[in-house]
Amino acid sequence: MKAAFVSLLVALLAGCADLPRDPDRTSEHIAASRSVRIGLVPGDTRFAAAARTRFLKSLTAATTARPVFVSGSTETLLQQLERGELDLVLTPLDPDSPWVTRVTPGPPLADKGTGERRVQYHAVMRNGENRWIMTVEKASRASADPGADT
Repeated sequence: MKAAFVSLLVALLAGCADLPRDPDRTSEHIAASRSVRIGLVPGDTRFAAAARTRFLKSLTAATTARPVFVSGSTETLLQQLERGELDLVLTPLDPDSPWVTRVTPGPPLADKGTGERRVQYHAVMRNGENRWIMTVEKASRASADPGADT
């Protein structure tokens, strides 16, 4: 009886080895191509430049993939992200934007202002790509605190 329980437990744990998963295989694509497709808005806020640089360094270290940049408007880039044409978009994102429910903003990389004038700069990912979201969130936290583990 005990051996059957142990065997069942081992089988269940083996099935969890791939969790969290990316249904659209974002992490696998990045590992295979060794590149991360990143959308950037031209002329976006300068207040986030240092945070963006720290984040990209942390993300590159975590993935060993080189960034490939695509520029465009926030709306266009977020549409490309939703279609899987981009892996990530770096942009200021209003917390009241309808996009907040359609994509997954990571922790703020930088912010300025207060109240209704507060602007936060995020790394934004596709909804549901949980392994990739965890990787980006970890890189975001590490870049927000330069002394944090990557």
